[in-house]
Formats: sequence, C-alpha cells, structure tokens
Amino acid sequence: MATETQKIPPAKSLIYGLRCIGYNFSTALADIIDNSISANAKNIKILSNPDAQEPYVVIFDDGCGMGKVELDNAMTLGSDREDKEDTELELGRFGLGLKSASFSQCLKLTVASKSCNRINAMRYDLNKIQKTNSWILDTLDNDEIEKLPEIESLKEVKSGTLVIWQEFDKIKEEAKSFSESFISVIGNAKTHVEFVFHRFYDDINFEFNGHKIEKRDPFLSELPGCQRGRTQEISVNNEKIVVTPFVLPFANSLTSEHKRLLGNPKSIYDDQGFYIYRNKRLIIWGSWLRMNIRSEFNKLARVKVDIPSGLDSIWMLDVKKSSAKIPDKIKEQLRISINDSVVRSKREVKYPGKKEAEAELPLWHRIDLHGGNVKYEINRDDNPLYLKLLEILDDEQEKVLNAYLDKVEQFIPKGLIVSDNADSMNILNSENQLEEEKMIDEIVMLAKVSMDASVCVEMLLSGQTYSKVAYRKNEIMEKIKNG
Repeated sequence: MATETQKIPPAKSLIYGLRCIGYNFSTALADIIDNSISANAKNIKILSNPDAQEPYVVIFDDGCGMGKVELDNAMTLGSDREDKEDTELELGRFGLGLKSASFSQCLKLTVASKSCNRINAMRYDLNKIQKTNSWILDTLDNDEIEKLPEIESLKEVKSGTLVIWQEFDKIKEEAKSFSESFISVIGNAKTHVEFVFHRFYDDINFEFNGHKIEKRDPFLSELPGCQRGRTQEISVNNEKIVVTPFVLPFANSLTSEHKRLLGNPKSIYDDQGFYIYRNKRLIIWGSWLRMNIRSEFNKLARVKVDIPSGLDSIWMLDVKKSSAKIPDKIKEQLRISINDSVVRSKREVKYPGKKEAEAELPLWHRIDLHGGNVKYEINRDDNPLYLKLLEILDDEQEKVLNAYLDKVEQFIPKGLIVSDNADSMNILNSENQLEEEKMIDEIVMLAKVSMDASVCVEMLLSGQTYSKVAYRKNEIMEKIKNG
C-alpha cells in the first residue's frame, strides 16, 4: 500500500515561478481590478507616487471589504473559492490573481481591508520569504496600518480594500530613470484599463490619480455609420455564448473624436477580428484566432463575443485572463458572424473605388489586363478637361503635355498609397477636398479662352472633374458674362 506524504513546495522556488507567469504591469493591474469589481465596488481608484520615500501603487475600492478570516483566505495561494457564486460580477477564477499579479510587479504586497467598521491588513515581503525559504505572512498592527499609504481613503468609506504594491525591483532594474519609467507604465496601464473595462464605464467610477478614465468603444456602436449585424446565441453546456458582428464606418470618415473612442489605435488594420469578453471584461481583441486572415478588406470588421465564466474550461482561459482558444464545437457557428462582419467590411472598403469606377467621363481609366494585372491611365479619350486643353495647345505643346502625363501614369506612388490606406490615413487627393470656389474659377478661366463659353461650361460640368459644381451652372455663366 502506498505511503502518503504531504509535500509543501519550497517558497523560494515557487515565488520565482509565480513572478514569471507572464504578466506585464497593465495586465497585472487589471487582475487586481477584477477583484474590486467582484466585490461590488462603485469606485475604483489607482493612486501612485514614484517620488515617495517608498514609491507605491495603491488600488483602492469601496466594495464589500473583508474581515480577518476572509483576508487571510484571500492572501492564501490558490485561495478557497467554494463560496464564490458564479455571477456576472465574478471575474476571479483560480484564487491566484491577487498574489501572482502582485508578485510579478513588486517585492512587497500589502492588503488592507475594512469590514464591520474594522480595518485588517496583511503583508507578503518577498525579500523575507526568499531569505527564509518559508511562507511568512505578516499581520499588521494598528500602528503599522496607520502608516500605510493612502490609508485615509479606506477610513472614509463604510467598507472597501486597499491593495498596495511597493519595491518595484523590475522597473528599477530596467529603467534609466525610475520616476520616468514609473510614470510611463502607469500611463500605459490607464490606457489598458480604459479598454479592458470599457463596458463598466457607466456603472463604476474608475480614476487614476484623481482623473476619471476616458470612455472607449471599440465598435463605435453609437455612431450612425456603424453597422451592427444580427446577434447570434450559441448554447453550450446549458450556457449561452452571445455573438454580434460589427463593421466600423469607413476609415477615412473617422474624426479625431471617433479615433479617441477607439483608443487612438496606430492602425485600424491591426485591430480587426474578435473582441472576446468574459462577464463584460475584455480578454482578447484584435485577433481572428486562426479563423480568418488579416487583410485590408477586413480592417473594419469586429466580432463581439460574450462568454460566461461557466465556460472557462472549454475556452482554455489562462491565469492572466489574457488568452483563450476557441472551442472546436462552436467554430462553425461562429463563422456565420465572421462572414457577416467581413462581407460588410469589404463592401464598405470597396465602396469608394466602386464609386470612382462608375463616374461619368472619369479622369482615370482602369484597364484590366487579366492574369491579375491592371493598369491605370489618364482618360485622354473623352475627359472634358483634357479635350479643352488640346483646343488651346499647338502640336508641340500637346506633345509635351502627353509626355508629362505618360510619366504621371508610370510613377503613381501606389506603394505609399496602399501603406497610407492600410494605416487609415486621410488621403486628401480627392474631389471632396477641392474648394468649390476654386473649381468655379478654373471653369471660368477655361471658358474665357474658348470659342463658345456655354459649350465649354457644359462639357466641363459633364465630366468627373467638375461635376461637383454642376448645380451652380447658372452662377458660373453669370460670372463669365460679367467678365
């Protein structure tokens, strides 16, 4: 018969392993905020000071708080979660987040919590644990509690919790200037929190050093130009996955305010794909998770997927809640929403080109040479502006003009245009950017050197180049008449 032996893992080596799980500062902070939301907090405040005698980051919440027994359980690795109900506010999973996230960023973790008008506080000091190779948890006395940073915030509320990080050894090791690097990681964390918890914006007040976080909406769902597809419900193990496809408005139509709502992405192209939420908390975004490919035509496509925490196991959600795998059993059903979003995105991206191709008497011709080859040529057959030029040029001047236009056709900066379009840059070389008054002045000038002004105006207004001001024909003729 086998002999049972109870094994307690060495503290020093386990701590090292926990510190290398893969958190960065932003994902670690988000994991702490998960606990605050689960505690029904209405106010969550990140308070930091890189210039304090002992620099700190404090995560404050006014949630339900913990008594001494609950706090002791929360500070235990793999804490007991049997009493935790599976609700929409429950964002924890393994009972490791508070410790593993905190240990990944600092050497000293202190948690102070208030419940029933009493504050209890406990601390892990990794320097002490590594030195003794044993799990030492310090319970702070009242004098020590009084000296904790931002403790007044906890005293002012009926219940709540402070999570305090100190001794940022990793930032110190990497930083040229600790203060500058500290401020930078706090700024990046604020951006991350704004995005990950954007669906809690109206229900919870999030602040960073006294400043409310910015509102974000990766779908621009309140804009008239946003296209929302049909919501699909997928049933798995008596749980429901809710999937909604979206398509952003045409990229070049987005204003700076719209881009701010998106989080000011470097490129809309990079953020296409799934947006997967667990209990409203964003886990993964900007990836097709091998179910589609990134492309210029798909850049406006977004697929919102809401999963309940009851399906964590089939999604293979990791400790950091920052990666998952789509279960094979729902892939085919998900393709319905993917196709909806992608087809709409392609239509939106292609529309400007379709509009240009259908223009009457266009300035450019698209020549399909087959075999995947196309060529763009300036319309020298029936474009009114070009034909007008020929009327006022002699033979030698016409040759020079055509030689110049040949070079324009040969050296279209197609690589730069493709690159700028992929980055959603607003390319201003379009008829929409040319002022109507300037267009009218050009027509008047050309009409004055024409033998028949009215025929010239009629011809110019019929083409793509000046069709925008065709409705002002009478005004143009009056200007020509009055000299």
